[in-house]
Amino acid sequence: MTHLEFIALNDECLTAVENYFAEAEKTSEMLGKCTSSPLPFKERFALLSQEIVEKEAGLRYLEIKRLLHRAALLGYCALATETSTVQVPVI
Repeated sequence: MTHLEFIALNDECLTAVENYFAEAEKTSEMLGKCTSSPLPFKERFALLSQEIVEKEAGLRYLEIKRLLHRAALLGYCALATETSTVQVPVI
C-alpha cells in the first residue's frame, strides 16, 4: 500500500463511520416512535430493514478500521500484498 492509498483508506474510514452514525441515528429515531402497542407490520418491516442497513454500514466501517489498525501495527507498506487480496465493498 502506498502513502496515497493509505490516506485514501483513512478518508474512506471517516466517511464509513459518518455513514454508520447516520444510519444508527435513523434507527434510533425509528425506535423512539415505539408505543405501548406493537408497531404496525409496515413500520416493523421498515425498522427491520433499517437495522440491516445500519448493521451493514457498521460492518463496512469495522472492516476498513481493521485495515487501518493493521497499518498502524505493521506499517502501511507491509499491507501491499494484503490489500490487493482484500476487497472492501463500495456502498
